[in-house]
Amino acid sequence: MDKIYESPDGGETVYERDTETGTRILIQEKEYPEWHLTELEISEILENANDGNKTLQNMLKELKTVYYLTMENNDAYPD
Repeated sequence: MDKIYESPDGGETVYERDTETGTRILIQEKEYPEWHLTELEISEILENANDGNKTLQNMLKELKTVYYLTMENNDAYPD
């Protein structure tokens, strides 16, 4: 049974495909930093905040403040 190795993202995610059956198995997933959020997670966070989750609302306000402060500092001090 021969195998083919495929990567849709230049080697960060690797799949093994059986040439006889066409079955594809995930061998290696792309690694993300601990702080990374998927689009689904972001969507769910916003949905829960919109549904009244005060903790998420407060955290999002803090995140928004930090974001804008960071953007102001980046504009003031270009690399």
